[in-house]
Amino acid sequence: MRKLYRIVFSRYFLSGALIFLDVVLLSLLIAYASVYSYIVAGVALLLTVAILFDIINRETAPEYKIPWLITVLILPVMGAVIYLLFSRRKLTKGEMRRMNAVAGALSVYRNGDEPFLALKEESPAAAGKAASLLGDDILAEVYRGTASRVFSQGEEMLNEMMFDLKSATRYIFLEYFIIAPGKIWDEIHRILLNKVRAGLDVRLIYDDIGCMTTLPAHFDRELNAEGIRCLRFATVTPRVTVSHNNRDHRKICIIDGRIAYTGGVNLADEYANLKERFGHWKDGGIRLEGDAVAGLLKSFITIWDVTAQKTSDYAAIFSRPDEEEPVAADGGYYIPFGSGPSPFYPRSVGKSAFRSIIDQAQAYVYITTPYLLVDYDLTESICGAARRGVDVRIITPSIPDKKLIKVLTKSSYAHLIASGVRISEYLPGFIHEKTLVSDGEYAVIGTLNFDYRSFVHHFENAVWMFRTGAIRGIRAGFLETERLCRRISSEEAKLSRPERWICNALRLFQPLL
Repeated sequence: MRKLYRIVFSRYFLSGALIFLDVVLLSLLIAYASVYSYIVAGVALLLTVAILFDIINRETAPEYKIPWLITVLILPVMGAVIYLLFSRRKLTKGEMRRMNAVAGALSVYRNGDEPFLALKEESPAAAGKAASLLGDDILAEVYRGTASRVFSQGEEMLNEMMFDLKSATRYIFLEYFIIAPGKIWDEIHRILLNKVRAGLDVRLIYDDIGCMTTLPAHFDRELNAEGIRCLRFATVTPRVTVSHNNRDHRKICIIDGRIAYTGGVNLADEYANLKERFGHWKDGGIRLEGDAVAGLLKSFITIWDVTAQKTSDYAAIFSRPDEEEPVAADGGYYIPFGSGPSPFYPRSVGKSAFRSIIDQAQAYVYITTPYLLVDYDLTESICGAARRGVDVRIITPSIPDKKLIKVLTKSSYAHLIASGVRISEYLPGFIHEKTLVSDGEYAVIGTLNFDYRSFVHHFENAVWMFRTGAIRGIRAGFLETERLCRRISSEEAKLSRPERWICNALRLFQPLL
């Protein structure tokens, strides 16, 4: 009861209620005026028709158009208002100006063309995939001179990360979707305070909605008072704005510009199984050391400077101490990349990166994802690979964190299994890892789920790899996890009648969720 009271009277609930009230009142006002004024009625009709034409002529997949067409046709006034307010998912002009300014300033700190040219000489096919990715994210570059280590357990990754945090001598930058009080955050907080007292530049950015049930409203003020420079991403406000839909789902830890971590792991106890939620929480990520850290650093700095509306000292951040020892690089190629809303990211960067690997896979494609809500294009890429003889396997959770999303995930099974895809569910609990590995040569690991929200709405990040040290570990981790899974048969993939009803209702509007 106390938890319900806290939620109902939180600023998040009140903000959401006021936003909903704004939309309803505006819609009712237009509808009421239309009854008493032929002019208003005519304008409303013309607006609805114009919106229908706009939806039809948008350069996007039909599955994105159909839900909006139905919404506007069923709710001519309110549907039109909702479409005008929420359909575009674009950054504002001010945000775009700031992001372009930061991207332009960061272009000075380019890695150079040598790694890409070396990749092109070693493998033209891999260079083609890389070129496509570089075209989708203007900040992305090919890096060598890097060593990597993959983690298939969240607790292992967090322990190693905290060890590295203690060794920081210049700065610590953290960017996370979720932070929650507990043993993990308490220890990291203690380390950060010690580093601030030692004079290091310590920064933390967290997503305001991602932390709405875990952190107090003025958590950022508390940390800033302690000397930890802290920002909330897209602070929730009681007004209608598309920014509430574009969340910062990234998970990045950068230490001295030399070491970086990313993956599915947030800063909360369940990610280390110190707190049980949905059975055993299976998670993981990657540690980078060396040149490729600069790619994740650019992603962090972009979000930080755009949110702070200030310019960081890039020269100091990207400088490397003369006494720094060289990294024992593994010889592989790395592209840390970002993904997010248009027009800064003109295409779905993450989905394109996945498809380019799946479409040209020859032996196998192994995928772990907590959610499997994919569009027609990606579904056909996965099915097409399986039909041409590629060993395609996907692991999803047995115990879901969101029951409705689990039903939608299950609704994807039958078509995939019929095409030859092997789908297994992680029996001990919830798998939150986000990995793809193929043919022993390619891998992507990061924060991207196989769902619309990750591909279209959220700011995400990941690392594309070719022939790196981590790829063997990702494959081995997948096969080890698969031993703890139950393979789903075509019979088990069939939905019950209530599940079909739910899916039929939700799937139509799935791209809008």
